Amino acid sequence: MAKIKRYQKENYVYYVTSVTKYRRPIFRDTIYARHLLGCIAYFHFTLDFKLLGYVIMPDHFHLLIQASKNCISRIMKLIKGNFARRYNELLEQKGSIWQRRFYDNVLRDKKQIQKKLIYMHRNPLVKGLVDNPGDYEFSSYQQYNKGARKYFQIPIDPIL
Repeated sequence: MAKIKRYQKENYVYYVTSVTKYRRPIFRDTIYARHLLGCIAYFHFTLDFKLLGYVIMPDHFHLLIQASKNCISRIMKLIKGNFARRYNELLEQKGSIWQRRFYDNVLRDKKQIQKKLIYMHRNPLVKGLVDNPGDYEFSSYQQYNKGARKYFQIPIDPIL
């Protein structure tokens, strides 16, 4: 399979989607969803990219990332790879847990960013996981709506 050449534009915001292999709903288990949040938080801090929003669904996740120094491919490789290694260790298994690639779109203005944030934050509601987007643990919704998270909170960077 040919390597995909990604469009890389410094300081642009990327809407990123990554899906589990065979769409396995591994993030229904809160332990694994929290671990993925931890991986995102760790690399948000160490790679110094801006995280503008996120949602983790049962079989995929979405991120809004503004990459400056590190390319989006490196960020995603580290997040997904770190999670996969730990997941496989916990289950004493080997093999890929992600689809081969992730999908990204460059967002060019604040209106596009806000539209994707609304989509991400409504996703758990639309999929019937909650009755109110604020009740979903694995989303940045509460940070945008001044709510306090019950569990793990990843710092969200302001949209400029």
